[in-house]
Amino acid sequence: MDVSVIIPVYNTENYLNACVDSILQQAAVSLEIILVDDGSTDASPKICDNYAQKYENVHAVHIQNSGPATAKNEGLKLAQGNYIALTDSDDKMEPLMLHKMVSAGYEYDADIVCCNYKQIDEQGNISHLTSTHQQYVLNHEEGLIRLLSKDKIYSQCWTKLYRRQMLTDNHIENNPGLRTDEDFIFNIRAFVHAKTTVIIDEPLYEYTHRESSLAHAYFKKHINQYIDNRIQRVKVTQDAVKNESDDIKHWSIVHIIMYHNELLGKVALFPEYYSDKRVKEIIRFIKHNKTILNQHYALCGFSKIGTILITLLPCWIYMRYRKIRV
Repeated sequence: MDVSVIIPVYNTENYLNACVDSILQQAAVSLEIILVDDGSTDASPKICDNYAQKYENVHAVHIQNSGPATAKNEGLKLAQGNYIALTDSDDKMEPLMLHKMVSAGYEYDADIVCCNYKQIDEQGNISHLTSTHQQYVLNHEEGLIRLLSKDKIYSQCWTKLYRRQMLTDNHIENNPGLRTDEDFIFNIRAFVHAKTTVIIDEPLYEYTHRESSLAHAYFKKHINQYIDNRIQRVKVTQDAVKNESDDIKHWSIVHIIMYHNELLGKVALFPEYYSDKRVKEIIRFIKHNKTILNQHYALCGFSKIGTILITLLPCWIYMRYRKIRV
């Protein structure tokens, strides 16, 4: 079997049929679909069961609500395909996505195959049309640097296929219970073991941008846990690259600053956290790496003025500046 498609499902009854149908319609590839219902309270569990009853290559699993990381791990335990795809239940695949990616994986003996995506919001507006329609074959170092710099390799799992044997041999899985940042943590652990990565820079995946989705809504209600999750992401990154080249370590710092900056933008909505010791430590890290920040400030999401201010101002004053920018 070519691919096991694992789909964590949580309250996406309005999108789930289109998602599963787009995978069942994949051309010239053998596959199985593993639907992991993560304690949904809408009609999603019934939809999963209906597909499992109708199609021999569709399996439905039901677990107590534990978050997408745990749901994906349950799917990984059951997967039998040569490659693993991790797909969100409100998204869709282009008809030749898996065929193109699997074919490239076999041709280059790739551990990871990546593609690009287009983004569609709930009003039907299409964005993220940045594809070069080129193919890139990368060695270990090149793949890691492109992941860390977000150069045609993105943090999400759903634009990738992973060789199942690589995941199994290196005991790569998601952190159980994690509800944010789980995709990148999974990816950094996978990429440090990938000898060859292939990029098919075409928009083969259709990502549905929903403001009410778990990923977008979580931090507003759980900012304290969100900060902890982001710090965990940083620790995993630092641990993953400790034996890598200086170039990879350099780009890991760029990546950390990039996502520290994103986190500060979210924390800016919560003034009671401006003096939090974790926020202070984040700003200290950026100040300590100001040489790298100055080299890559635009990639990290800073303006030139913002770059100067974060290195000069006390934490709480800088955070007040960030609140004005939000």
